[in-house]
Amino acid sequence: MIEFDPLLNTCYILTNGSIRTLAYYSHLIPIFFSLSLALLVFIKAPKNILSKVFLAFSIVFSFWLVADLITWVSNNYSLVYAFWAPVDYIETIMYILGLYFAMVFVNGSDISWFKKILLFLITIPPFFITITQKSVLGFTHPVCEAVNNGFLLNYRFAIEILSIIIILIYAINPFFIKKLKEFRKSRFIVLGSMFLFLTVFGATSYLSASTGYYELNLYALFVIPLFLIAIIHSIFSLDIFKVKIVGTYFIVIGFIILMGTQLLFITSATNKLLTILTLLLSMILSFILFKNLKKETDQRIYIEKLSEVIKQSKKQVEETNDKLEKANEKLKGLDKLKTEFVSLASHQLRSPLTAIKGYASMLMEGDYGDISKEAKEAIDRMYESSKNLTIVVEDLLNVTKIESGGMKYEMVIFDLSQVAEDEAKDFTMAAEKKGLKLNFEKDESTYCTVNGDKEKIRQIIINFIDNSIKYTKEGKVNISVRNKGDKVLFCVKDTGVGMSEEIKESLFHKFARGDGSRMNTTGSGLGLYLAKQIVEAHHGRVWVESDGPGKGSAFYMELKAECCKAE
Repeated sequence: MIEFDPLLNTCYILTNGSIRTLAYYSHLIPIFFSLSLALLVFIKAPKNILSKVFLAFSIVFSFWLVADLITWVSNNYSLVYAFWAPVDYIETIMYILGLYFAMVFVNGSDISWFKKILLFLITIPPFFITITQKSVLGFTHPVCEAVNNGFLLNYRFAIEILSIIIILIYAINPFFIKKLKEFRKSRFIVLGSMFLFLTVFGATSYLSASTGYYELNLYALFVIPLFLIAIIHSIFSLDIFKVKIVGTYFIVIGFIILMGTQLLFITSATNKLLTILTLLLSMILSFILFKNLKKETDQRIYIEKLSEVIKQSKKQVEETNDKLEKANEKLKGLDKLKTEFVSLASHQLRSPLTAIKGYASMLMEGDYGDISKEAKEAIDRMYESSKNLTIVVEDLLNVTKIESGGMKYEMVIFDLSQVAEDEAKDFTMAAEKKGLKLNFEKDESTYCTVNGDKEKIRQIIINFIDNSIKYTKEGKVNISVRNKGDKVLFCVKDTGVGMSEEIKESLFHKFARGDGSRMNTTGSGLGLYLAKQIVEAHHGRVWVESDGPGKGSAFYMELKAECCKAE
């Protein structure tokens, strides 16, 4: 029978040297890993709620490991009793913090104050029992067996089971609520490893307390690396704590330390030598790895910074595009209102202008009796003004029809050269009145017909001839029609003001009038724009040529035609 000395821990006597060595190995290595990793992530991300909870969990767990280790290796019974008493309370806190970590991990943010208070209230009963020295009711020295508080033990087991169930629900929840798109492999690994760790830890703690075979706790501690690997995986996969590179250094150094601890168990000199050589080789390879990793790290940091700049630039471009799109939509709305207003105003102006023009013509023709010469001149000016304004109104109406897609074309087959010749004869008097010579030429060898809207094409011919006469002070205006295979070319060439390259590029735009506007202030700047739109609707083209200001201009219209030899 073993004699009992109250100052000597019988647990120390009953455990052999190998068990105590195993206790050191199973406790100190996890303490190093837990605290090192927790401090690492906290230093790198001090404001991250996960890093704070993980640090608190690691500290509590490490304190539990220290307390449990003392009960295995110390020969001072008073010290063993002092650390045995708060173990149940510490284990309860550890499970609550594990649950807290899982809740924050799933939510991606801190939990509500209500949940925090609820978790805190759960820890009050074991705290009160522990500080009143009722957590351990007695101790059976010969067999190294503590008499634990039954209520506290059952309370702790209930909290552990509840925590484990909640963590399991968090892990498998996406499978049952049909949100597999929200499922993340890393989430399942982290929560699954947490569940495995706490389940095995709690089960062995319960079995050791129930059977008195406390060596189970030592073997259960070897599950700790699974939990650490899960946390490391979360760092690498999710970059939770932003310490990927530093984590690599930590892992490599940690495994070298684990390898070095094998020297505590090896007794053979040969095995010790091989282990030392392996450690040296691992350290050399680690140095090479760290050196290459630094180069990769620098490059990755540069790429990440560049990616961030590109991301910001892309965001700014998207914001600018959104603003431009909204502005464009607003402009389209305003343009539509403008078109509707112009159309309405033009319709309202057309009727009174027609009446003014008609009555002025009747007065000049003497339908209302003889009028004086002065009155006739005034009426003639009124007639010309109303005529010019009618043309402007008609142009505005045509523009609104084109822009709204309401322009209609009455297609017929006609002789373009005949239409051009008729209009040239009508403008002869106006040209002679300005002292200009008006010539007309056409190709007599072939006969060509055009399929198009005859009246709209006529208006283009009139516009070209009228512009040339208006913007030519002296010289001549040549009108010609040339047949070119399956096309016919109409041209009006003058010796007028000419134009620069800049003006030529914008001349067929809306309200563009060029330098000639100083000679004629009555134009709308819409005639050439309408001509271009109408000709392009006929699958033809219009353009202008000029050698420069003061060197005359030539306006061209080319249309598809069917030509044959003239008889």
